[in-house]
Amino acid sequence: MIAWKAGFEKGKNRLFQAVFFCYNKTNMPNQDKSFLKSEEKEFKTYYKREMWWVEHRNLLKKIGIGAFVVFDACLILFAAWIFLDSYAISYGTERLSVAGMAILGQSELRNFSKSESAKSLVLSEAVAVSSGDATFYDLFASVTNQNSDWYATFKYYFDSKDGATEIFEGFILPGEERPLAVMKGFSARPSNLILMLDTVEWHRVDNHEIPDYQDWFADHALQISEATFSHGDDITPPEVSFTVSNKTAYNFYRPSFLVVLWRGGTVGGLVRVSTSEIKSGQTKEFSARWQGVVPAVSKVEVWPEINLLNPEAYSSISN
Repeated sequence: MIAWKAGFEKGKNRLFQAVFFCYNKTNMPNQDKSFLKSEEKEFKTYYKREMWWVEHRNLLKKIGIGAFVVFDACLILFAAWIFLDSYAISYGTERLSVAGMAILGQSELRNFSKSESAKSLVLSEAVAVSSGDATFYDLFASVTNQNSDWYATFKYYFDSKDGATEIFEGFILPGEERPLAVMKGFSARPSNLILMLDTVEWHRVDNHEIPDYQDWFADHALQISEATFSHGDDITPPEVSFTVSNKTAYNFYRPSFLVVLWRGGTVGGLVRVSTSEIKSGQTKEFSARWQGVVPAVSKVEVWPEINLLNPEAYSSISN
């Protein structure tokens, strides 16, 4: 109120000044008349603006308060509608939608996991071959890992119509086909023989530790050479021999080797040999004699039974 009175007094004084100048402007020189006209115009503009504000100030205040009340009421109504719609009107529909999205998400997650998971192992037909002892038969089958970045550990046994063998532990590395054998598994030739896997556990190759598995495998694998089979004579029994060279930087603890004697496309015989250790830089010669009659052998394969991805397969370099 005090500010309004001060403004009004100021405007009134300027009005009196303008009237005074208008009254005396006819007596002023011509060069000052233009100045008086501009001053008079500025005063009129200012006076009109001040008078308009004084006359409409209360109205503008009421309009501002009303707009705020309306805006606040709209917010309250909007929040009330959302609450009512969410928990009363559309609750059932929303719940079904959320459930549908969850089911769809689980389906997509399952499809993604399935596409990224390991493919199943492939098993070959199991066969029984003479162990060199007429009263026992060795059992043989192979397992194939179709995955380039997964390896597996498992338990296996051979089952037949006449019974089953004891359970053994096995493994297979990425992208590998590996033979599995049980020496002297049955005392008579089994019928309906089949290889059974149990408790298969998949492990993914850690790309941070092993960026390129093929290069890593080449740096850890033993080299096998000079694998031969001799049928012997009347004095010397049949014998299989081979050489193992460890050109890696690692010592291997209690490695074993499975020797498969092939007669064309069929297995003619099986031999397993082992040693306590093969040190880095070491070369060892192995041999195993065969008891009994062996058919013609066309190929000799030697498979290291060493899980290179298992730390327990290695021994300390200092030993």
